[in-house]
Amino acid sequence: MRLPLATLVAIAACGYSPGPDPVYLQAGSRGRERILAVVPTEGLRINARVPPAIELAVGGIVRLARGRVSLDSSYFLEPPWEVRPSGVPIRGTLRVSFCRSDETVCRSAALPVKLPE
Repeated sequence: MRLPLATLVAIAACGYSPGPDPVYLQAGSRGRERILAVVPTEGLRINARVPPAIELAVGGIVRLARGRVSLDSSYFLEPPWEVRPSGVPIRGTLRVSFCRSDETVCRSAALPVKLPE
């Protein structure tokens, strides 16, 4: 099947090109607290109106909603974070809404996560 050149250009120009994961989960610290942060890849921003959340395999949800947001509260200006729950393995599904920097419509992703203790 052959597609017209205009169709191929439209598909390339309008669509998000899936590739590496749009974000990654990072374990770190803030002061004395151990934290989890969701870091977007280059050129992407995280939707602050629908903060990222980790659905834990053992049950429960960790919402990563801390961090500075834009003046209109639409996007995180820094990676959203939350204190890491103690004694709970960080395994499950990370749900996140993200946008390219030049777009106003966000996409969502569900990514598997498994961090060492």
